[in-house]
Amino acid sequence: MALATLFIIVIGIQLGRSVANLVAGAGWTWPDANAGAFPSPIGTAFWTSLPGVLGGHADAGLPSPTPDGLAGSGLVWVSLALTEVALLTATMWLGAWAYQRWGPGRMRGMATAAEAEKLLGVTRLRKVAGIVRPDLYGKHAAATAAPVQRTAGDLTEQPGPQLGHGLSPWLLHGRRTKEDR
Repeated sequence: MALATLFIIVIGIQLGRSVANLVAGAGWTWPDANAGAFPSPIGTAFWTSLPGVLGGHADAGLPSPTPDGLAGSGLVWVSLALTEVALLTATMWLGAWAYQRWGPGRMRGMATAAEAEKLLGVTRLRKVAGIVRPDLYGKHAAATAAPVQRTAGDLTEQPGPQLGHGLSPWLLHGRRTKEDR
């Protein structure tokens, strides 16, 4: 972890210098990858130019001829500071996110949103509607439910509340009080 953070800081130094030169109008600049005894994707000049860049020299390690209009030392230092703050903040945020995601305190056994919808969602409820509400969605629900035609105010089929149909006898018509019994 410490080596990764150190590498982010070193990358930030070169990136900050390149941003300073870009802002100053010299274009994007990067250390010469072919300079030195051991050419590599990063290059020897990447490492050997670090003290010069930290000293405020925007041309340290750049391939020659250097572009015109390189950044001054003040702009290089401000750009280095802002770049380092941004990179270290992003690194800490990414580290905290990874720790919460894969660390020892992570939440285990959580279903994904697709799995939760599959097991508990509307799609499954529609699929098992005949089991959950057979009176409405079962195989014989359409055959037993014949439409009833009624007119407004027609109470011939429904004589009113009766015992055994879910109403308390206290709510029935003609209930007598204790004094009337």
